[in-house]
Order: sequence, then structure tokens, then C-alpha cells
Amino acid sequence: MTSVLEVKNLKTYFFTEEGIIKAVDDVSFNVPKGTALGLVGESGCGKTVTAMSITRLISAPGRIVGGEILFNGYDLLSKSEKEMRQVRGAQIAMVFQEPMTALNPVLQVGFQIAETVLAHQNVSKREAWARAVEAMRAVSIPDAENRAKDYPHRLSGGMRQRIMIAMALVCHPALIIADEPTTAIDVTIQAQILELLDSLREQYQLSLILISHDLGVVAEVAETVAVMYAGKIVEIGPVMDIFHNPKHPYTEGLLRSVPRLGSSAQKRDRLEVIEGMVPNLLRLPDGCSFAPRCYKRTLECTLSPIPLEHVSRSHGARCIHA
Repeated sequence: MTSVLEVKNLKTYFFTEEGIIKAVDDVSFNVPKGTALGLVGESGCGKTVTAMSITRLISAPGRIVGGEILFNGYDLLSKSEKEMRQVRGAQIAMVFQEPMTALNPVLQVGFQIAETVLAHQNVSKREAWARAVEAMRAVSIPDAENRAKDYPHRLSGGMRQRIMIAMALVCHPALIIADEPTTAIDVTIQAQILELLDSLREQYQLSLILISHDLGVVAEVAETVAVMYAGKIVEIGPVMDIFHNPKHPYTEGLLRSVPRLGSSAQKRDRLEVIEGMVPNLLRLPDGCSFAPRCYKRTLECTLSPIPLEHVSRSHGARCIHA
């Protein structure tokens, strides 16, 4: 299966007065056409910086210092800013986690979607508006013609997120990056948004990167999961392998901390937590970054960096005990 996106040894560092923060450090993965990759981990582990690096939206003091980002075979790191503006929105689109801050409060939502069309395609304003309404219908917004004239504050959180997805979809991109698309909306609407992303992916043969801290959300949509910790991928593989046979202690901890239906209410038991905190990226421990929090820690874990090694043909983990 041909890869739409191939990220190889990506390194994005932030150069601060206190030192160098390795926000993304030697990250590699690929997203075949029509498939979904889930990028999972706690806040601050590098998921969003990875997404911003793919779209070349890293600003000072951050800088991509190494690696390749191959999109349909072309390295995005070699493109000029003008060329990247043609890629963003048209070929790679992003859905942000808080639509109220991503949408302009003083412009009609239909106009904001139409603007995306006008920025990338040589069509009339009337055609762009028609395309915007069509995109709103595609994301199951009822009465799309009239809703297109609404302002963001008149729409619910779930509707605003659908507007963001319509905006991402309107130019028929090859890849959509959804950054925590269900964070700010309630659970019943979350399920609808995930179902929508999944059906659009199948309908349009899109590739999708779904960023989340919630493994349950990722399991709904993704075929492959990459678990990030302190700027590195610590485990990557097919979603069912990761869920049923995790090889990294951090992945095990994330899975144990997912609430299970019917457990807590009757037994009054507490959710399991991963002890300790994500390390300060300015002062990472020697060896495995997760070692200070790990129940499997041995002296060998703390001596030198641990490589990501295959535990099976399609499953890799950054752990000497895997």
C-alpha cells in the first residue's frame, strides 16, 4: 500500500535561554493511503509539535533540525514557504481541538469555509459558497444553506467541530490531521464526531492522523497506534496488538488508567494512575526517559538511550524488556 505520508527521523527542537528542548526527537512513522494513524500520549509528550512540524507551522524559538517529511514522495522540508501555503489546506488539512478559537467570531461560517476554497482554487465566490454548503452537508449539518449564514457563537460545540471538519474537507485533501478533535465536546457528540471522521475517511479515501491522549478514542478509528513519551515514539503497531499485547510499560499504564464500564461504581475502586510526572525536557534522565516512573526499571535502563526495536514484523517498542 502506497504511503501518503512518511516521516523519517524527525527532530524538532526549541532553543531557549535555559537550553535545548527536544520536543520531537527522532520520530518515524508512515500513513498509507486511506488509513488512520493514532498518535497517543500525555499532554506535553510531543504529539501536537509533530503535527505542526508536518505542516511546517513551527515558529521561533522552535526549529526542525533533522529528518524527512515525505508527502506523496516529496520532502516538505525542501519546499519554500510559498509552496507550503499551497499544500496547507489543499493537500494537508488540520482540525484543531478548540473550534471556538480557530473560527473567526465575526464571519459567517459558510464564508470561512468558502475562503479556504478561494485561497486554493480558481473559482468564483458563488461557486466557493456552493462548495462550502456542499461540504457542510457532507459532515451531516442539517439545513446547511441556512446554517452557512450563522456565526460561530450561534452553533453548539459539536456543530462548530463539524464546521472545522467541513473546512478541512472542502478542498479534498489527501491527509487530515485531527488534533484532539473531541476534547471540548460531550461524550455523546464525541462518538458522532469520531464516526463522522471514520465514514469520511472511507468515502473519500483520506488518510488521517488522529491525535489524542485517550486510547479509547483512537481505537474507534485508527488501524495503527504510535505511543509518544517525552518527544519519542515508545511503541508503535497495529491497534489490536497494542491493546491486547502492549510491550512498553508506559502503554500498559495508559491502558490500565482507562475507565471501565461498571467497575468503579460498584467497587468504589480508584482508577489506576502512572506514578510520577512527565520529565522536564530540558533535563531528561540518562537512558530510558520513562525509567523513573517504570515498575520494570533495572540498572541497564538508565545507562544509555534505548532504541526502538521490532518485537514482531509490524510492532516496535523502545524497551529492553519487550
